[in-house]
Amino acid sequence: MLPLDQLTKEKIKDVKIVCFDVDGVTIKRGTEIEEKGTQLKIKTSPLEDNILEKLLRLKKYFHVTINSGRSSLYLTKVFQDILWGNASLIAEIGIFIVHNGKLIQTEIFNDYELETMHKITVDLQKIAVTNPQARGFEPKQFLITLHAFQAIPDVDEVVKKHDPKGEFYCWWNGEAYDVAPKRFNKGAGLNSLCKILNVNISDTIAVGNGINDKDMIDAAGIGITTDKAHLQAEYFIEGEHLGGEYLMDKLLQLKES
Repeated sequence: MLPLDQLTKEKIKDVKIVCFDVDGVTIKRGTEIEEKGTQLKIKTSPLEDNILEKLLRLKKYFHVTINSGRSSLYLTKVFQDILWGNASLIAEIGIFIVHNGKLIQTEIFNDYELETMHKITVDLQKIAVTNPQARGFEPKQFLITLHAFQAIPDVDEVVKKHDPKGEFYCWWNGEAYDVAPKRFNKGAGLNSLCKILNVNISDTIAVGNGINDKDMIDAAGIGITTDKAHLQAEYFIEGEHLGGEYLMDKLLQLKES
């Protein structure tokens, strides 16, 4: 892996899409969630003004997309000031794309996937009620996201029990579990966006920091990690800052110098 400082104008000359993860990359990581009966409270960090300003500047040179496990409603609210035009959102780990005023589902779920998701959800709801480590479900259309204070081994067992074909992932990211069919991932979502925009996926840059970013990093023409100890990529970013901002600064420097 190379430090991002070694990224050059020549390397990015054909890049048309820049793809950013959200939590810990463009927005400070951390979700406060509390679910009690019919009441649900969620608190996350806002998009900082300096990040917004740099994203808007990047739109002059690239199509900017935000690729996240968050819902399309959440992403639209947080990133509303960069929409529309030369920007898009990829939501629920590749299940939806928000582009030019349209919400696009990238693929259709089959009967096995829908039935399995229902069975998993029913059992996870029981865990959410009985296990004190569970915090609650983040509202989403299809992606199952259960927040917890720490990893709950029973969650993995539930997924294994209801998915004998092994078609689902069950990813623990340090604050929540994400569960969905493996074919729905951030790399597939980025590929679907490339088809919509008629762009070769080799002409993309993607930056991420977690387990659900691996498919996106591997699929992109240029992959960048902000956590090189846990996620491999062509380039890496280090430091306590938001890694996405470091990439924004580097791209703007290369384009405007």
